[in-house]
Amino acid sequence: MNGLTTKYTNIVLAVPHSVGVPLDFDWRGDATVAASAKRWTDWHTDDLFGVEDARISVVKGRLSRFDCDDERLEDEGDRLCRYAIEGGIDQREIGARQWNARLAEWFRYRAELMAAVAQGDRPLIIDCHSFPSDLAPDVDICIGFNEDCSKPSEETLAVVTDAFRAAGYAVAHNRPYSNAIAPLGYRGHSLMIEVNKRCYLDAAELDIGDGFAKLHQTLSSIYTKLLKGVL
Repeated sequence: MNGLTTKYTNIVLAVPHSVGVPLDFDWRGDATVAASAKRWTDWHTDDLFGVEDARISVVKGRLSRFDCDDERLEDEGDRLCRYAIEGGIDQREIGARQWNARLAEWFRYRAELMAAVAQGDRPLIIDCHSFPSDLAPDVDICIGFNEDCSKPSEETLAVVTDAFRAAGYAVAHNRPYSNAIAPLGYRGHSLMIEVNKRCYLDAAELDIGDGFAKLHQTLSSIYTKLLKGVL
């Protein structure tokens, strides 16, 4: 490989689902939904993906995905509240103040993403997630992308894939999840990185596990390569 054809000026880490505790909206009384939230929260991904670098911004969801799923698409406004979906609740029963607060969070998240990508001429959004191990036992790292103008170059995908594989991780593209967030009006590349929870998380305690430091360092090295290019 001769090097990256695209050297990004800035990276925006989109971390939508790391909050696991209800804030103002309390669904913990529903045992089924609470268990589902435990499984589907991307625990500690803000710490796992985040680094101290002026060229790297972190945009983090402020509510649990069961209160407001920040990554619902523009035409999925009726599915913002996963609690209502999984709990079988008619969303019309949610009070106006609570619903408007959820909607405000959804717009806030996208506005912060757009403000962050505007800090450079060639931005890259990295959509940061984790997935339960049983979804794809043979996959450590899932790299997702859209099949449109937001898809990074093949060179960029190879740099990311090769870095994970060199560190000993099993990598798949668009499996078990596909695509990456690209807000309406965004002109730039977007890449999703889904991490198997077993690679960094103590699943029983929902706390940082033994593999956290290695994976965090691997991610940091990937950011450096994407920002500077590799030879």
